[in-house]
Amino acid sequence: MELIRFIIILLILNNLSLVQAQLLEVGEEAAIIDVSLTDVEHDYRLGTAFTKNEFGSSDVYNQTVDKQDTRPNILVIYVDDLHHATFGFMGDPIIQTPNVDKLAEQGVAFRNAFVTTAICITSRGNFMTGRYAARTGIYMDGFDGLSEEHAAMAYPTRLKEAGYYTGYVGKWHLGEIPEGVVFDNDQKFLGQGYFWDEDEWPGEGTHLTDRLGNQAVEMIRSAPGDQPFAITVGFKAPHVQDGFHPVEPYPASPSTAVLYELVEMPAPHLSDPEFFESQPDFIRESLGRVRWEYRLGPPESLNFQRSLRRYYRMVTGVDEQLGKMMEVLRKTNQLDNTIVVFTSDHGMYLGERGLAGKWLGHEPSIRIPLIVLDPRLPEVHQGTWRDPMALMIDFKPTFFEWAGVSPAEGVQGKSLVPIINGENPPDWRTEFFYEHHSFADRIPRSEGVRTERYKYLRYLDSDPLYEELYDLETDPGEVTNLTDDPEYEGLLQEMREKWEQWRESVR
Repeated sequence: MELIRFIIILLILNNLSLVQAQLLEVGEEAAIIDVSLTDVEHDYRLGTAFTKNEFGSSDVYNQTVDKQDTRPNILVIYVDDLHHATFGFMGDPIIQTPNVDKLAEQGVAFRNAFVTTAICITSRGNFMTGRYAARTGIYMDGFDGLSEEHAAMAYPTRLKEAGYYTGYVGKWHLGEIPEGVVFDNDQKFLGQGYFWDEDEWPGEGTHLTDRLGNQAVEMIRSAPGDQPFAITVGFKAPHVQDGFHPVEPYPASPSTAVLYELVEMPAPHLSDPEFFESQPDFIRESLGRVRWEYRLGPPESLNFQRSLRRYYRMVTGVDEQLGKMMEVLRKTNQLDNTIVVFTSDHGMYLGERGLAGKWLGHEPSIRIPLIVLDPRLPEVHQGTWRDPMALMIDFKPTFFEWAGVSPAEGVQGKSLVPIINGENPPDWRTEFFYEHHSFADRIPRSEGVRTERYKYLRYLDSDPLYEELYDLETDPGEVTNLTDDPEYEGLLQEMREKWEQWRESVR
């Protein structure tokens, strides 16, 4: 019992990495503390969330921001490799995301938010420019950084020119940019970065997710009081740590180090071997399967269980940082004039279809979470959902409308402001174009069209041509490929024609 007391004390002290080591030594006694760990996880979830019913005001800080410019602040939380459904508000019974859940409860959430290319650099180029990759030419292959033209059209550059204080914290992934041109406060890092410094063992120093959260809090706190800010926080998490700590591809912060350890992670959709074998060779031999082999494996395997638990821990770690940022907004009396946007650069296969990673055009890869909290909206909009399609290329024109900046020439996205405000524009999109061309030697190049009901995917280098067609209304999980069904021959031709029209129009 002395050992049990010692473990509980360690939990209270939040030295969770040591607790995990102790649990490995407990062996059969682990069953005795099962209930205690569950209670601690429950208390942890409640304790890190906002304890009030809403993000209220506070006079903890003496600082009060009195802006001469009354335009809203814009705070963007931009997460990496984030599966769209790993949140409590999305119905996940395991994940603990109290702050994201609170954001959705008080803001507006989109049911149908997508990327137009599911790979980091290209999608971030879409995000910054409001353009499809076919027009920007930003692909992973041979990319060195934003050109002067791209930097000039990036949304922070235009907002800076319009009087906003612009800042960036964290993972950038778009190469070098001229100093002072895009950001007033530039705290980005290039490349993938490390959750723990290369010179430190895991558990020493400060975890990258925590460090980025601290930097964001300080940037918000120290922003000039006489102009609005536009700050983007780019979290690396829950992206895997490539090439570092191979035994621990998802190294979590100590504050989340034992979460989910006693939880059995459920099998993902379409993870059975029979379905995987039904796919063509170029998918079964692609990078998505290679990474599945060493990062995930079968759902019943220890590797899958470990990786998913740790992935969930990293998502919870990001949630903690969101809570810290909301708190500093509250304490500096900026909550009532700050629009908060929470989203991701793309989705993620977490074993669906026997794959890991992203890249292909199926729903787990192209869907993203999107929550917008605009405190200026009437209370009736709190906790509501929006059905119209939102795309990665829509963020730039949305930010511009909030900032009162005129639309930029060549932007292919649309402002989401009318949708957020509860309007239903009659000319809103009902379909979009998908494209992925990078690393063709390891990832099959693909394009396609997704409408509100149907999806058509075309693998450009397949021989013979391989296509996929799904009725998302009757088959939202994309189980049955209808390309060989005679009843859908007319629809297949119609979707092929849409694809041809789209690939020309987006250039």
